[in-house]
Amino acid sequence: METCSREALRLDRLKLCARAELPLCFRSRALWKFVFVLVIGIWLPGCTPLSSLPIRFTAAVSPTATTTPTQSLPLVSSPTPSGFIQVNEERLQGVSIRLWHPYLGELGASLERLAEEFSRVNQWKIFVESEAINGVDLLNERMKVALTQGGLPDLVVAPTYQALRWHEERSVLADWSSYIEDAQWGLPFSEQDQFYPNLWTGGQQEKLRWGIPARRVAQLLFYNASWAKEWGFDAAPATLDEFKLQSCSVRGREGEENEALAKGYLFTHDYPTILAWFVAFGGSVFDPERQVYQFESEEVREALTYLRTLYEQGCTQGGEDADPVGAFVHRQALFVPGSSGQLNLVSQTMKDEANLDRWTVLPFPTADGEGIVVLYGTDFILIRSSPQKQLAAWLFVKWLLREENQYQLAKETLGLPLHKGAGEALKDDPDLLPEFRTAVGYLPLGVQEPLWASWDTVRWAVSDSSRQLVAWYFSLDQVASLVQLLEKTAADLHSRLP
Repeated sequence: METCSREALRLDRLKLCARAELPLCFRSRALWKFVFVLVIGIWLPGCTPLSSLPIRFTAAVSPTATTTPTQSLPLVSSPTPSGFIQVNEERLQGVSIRLWHPYLGELGASLERLAEEFSRVNQWKIFVESEAINGVDLLNERMKVALTQGGLPDLVVAPTYQALRWHEERSVLADWSSYIEDAQWGLPFSEQDQFYPNLWTGGQQEKLRWGIPARRVAQLLFYNASWAKEWGFDAAPATLDEFKLQSCSVRGREGEENEALAKGYLFTHDYPTILAWFVAFGGSVFDPERQVYQFESEEVREALTYLRTLYEQGCTQGGEDADPVGAFVHRQALFVPGSSGQLNLVSQTMKDEANLDRWTVLPFPTADGEGIVVLYGTDFILIRSSPQKQLAAWLFVKWLLREENQYQLAKETLGLPLHKGAGEALKDDPDLLPEFRTAVGYLPLGVQEPLWASWDTVRWAVSDSSRQLVAWYFSLDQVASLVQLLEKTAADLHSRLP
């Protein structure tokens, strides 16, 4: 099956217009074979032409690095090994570990500076050799090569769901739990209690812990408070009804500059945004106990119906080529979904465009007004090697989890901290962007994305469902069929990649 040509696309659409019901087909290349079989089997006949792969969502970050005073690690006695980790302290002396991470620029420089500092001050003279690889996709490819040809690192920063796919190919991941719970080397519960629980448990799968948060960002909403006030709104919306009211009030104002483009909500298709809307309506899209996805629910149907209604009523604007930051800065949308990692970019663009509007960030609205944000990012992944190297990698990560290091790393990179003490300090730091300080306050509202290896592919099906929602052939009465197809697609992909 090949992507339809423009002429074939035009003819197919003419044929489909004559049908009473129109089909729904996901467009990712990774899914086309399965979707072809599904569509043949369901009651909606025919098929819409395939289009290009979805653009992957990447948070832009432009932080400013700062320096941190050298920290010294306290000397400890060398007792007889106890607990799970049977490594004498003497055998740690001079161990070297290799770290691969996907960060360039200031973000990569901050992590590498901390790696150098740990190498300089730790009592065991453990040396961390850090290598930056440009982005998670390229790092993924490097890992696949290393799995077959050798040369694996000892520690990797990557999404856990991606790492689980490596583990399926070859059992290379080590469980962090043994190190965290160890009597000699681990973290006491009193220290674990200092972490945000919704972040700390994000890398766990039943009793195994495959990831420890390295960097998290929140998917939330940028909101132009100055522009909203001009429309008569003195307060930001908290509920779904309030969000719809403000979104739909922006459309159609005569005399408004850029009237043809100005809308309430920018409709984007990145999967963290669509997942956030599902959760905002109370949807829990995966069941960790039964190990299944559960998109076919009333909550997901309500979320898609809500978004489609906003679209049909002219309360949204956007498309494949929409620039979220540009749309926000140029008053083309009152609400724009985005990542907390983009806050420096938005702030700088506002200054560059001489836009003096007062703006802030909001959680996604909910029926009860509590709000939610979706948390996603990368984790520290421990690769199986020697007992000494694995313990050395844990001691480096454990050092990074200290409150002062969490604070400094978050301040320099606008990543959300794991440590609650660091979060409180960041919220009170006058040198930080006020919008970032607000985003840190939303951490307790955060919901993590699924951990499973299949999420690496299923997330693009979620993104494609959003594209179908605003397709020319789609109508509200097809929402149930769209949800059903998403459920079947996710189930099939999950059965192949548990």
